Amino acid sequence: MLKLQHLAIIMDGNGRWAQQKLLPRIEGHKASRKAIRSAIEGSIEQQIPFLSLFAFSIENWKRPKKEIQALFAIFDGIIKEEIDELYSQGVRIHFAGHLERFPAFLQKTLQEAKDYTSRNNKLHLNICLDYSGKDEIVRAVQKIARLHIPVDQIDEEIIQKHLDTHWMPPVDLLIRTSGEKRVSNFMIWQIAYAEMVFIDQLWPDFNQKIFKHCIELYYQRKRRFGAL
Repeated sequence: MLKLQHLAIIMDGNGRWAQQKLLPRIEGHKASRKAIRSAIEGSIEQQIPFLSLFAFSIENWKRPKKEIQALFAIFDGIIKEEIDELYSQGVRIHFAGHLERFPAFLQKTLQEAKDYTSRNNKLHLNICLDYSGKDEIVRAVQKIARLHIPVDQIDEEIIQKHLDTHWMPPVDLLIRTSGEKRVSNFMIWQIAYAEMVFIDQLWPDFNQKIFKHCIELYYQRKRRFGAL
């Protein structure tokens, strides 16, 4: 089995976790902080150099405005409170998606976090915000069209170079929590040959033990990439 280089996680189940505990949905988002920390620390411990987290999809704009505003405040708070610890651990923060559509205060926090950690390289943490896999591919095609590259010269390598994640290797393992068994428009180019693990635990309940179990499942798989 090839060394796991790029782990991607669909962090699902915050709202259901809160509802099961008779709490407002937003409390589930707040509770996700420990799970995020488990994923980051687990990746560092396992020497996984690239971690992508699906934090906010383009489709999430359909949620109630009050919940979206609360999410922005949570994003802002978590980043500000965790940034020094992440920096000391050698984490470099990246973002994928439409950051320009977020409130100015959040854009400022995101950019400052990216700049502050820009010299780190132990773990590249790619946070996908206002993101969609299809949208990413469409934007890549638009960039290519503006360059007037002859059609017969456009190949997978050209498209890859114009994705948000052009600097990252393909996803080796995709984890989704909450029992749902779909990829929900997340990194659909990058997961073409990824192994997938779907677990029943809701995202706020994700911890180091579950993380290690998912990694163990990955190393039990045989990746053939279409060959024998």
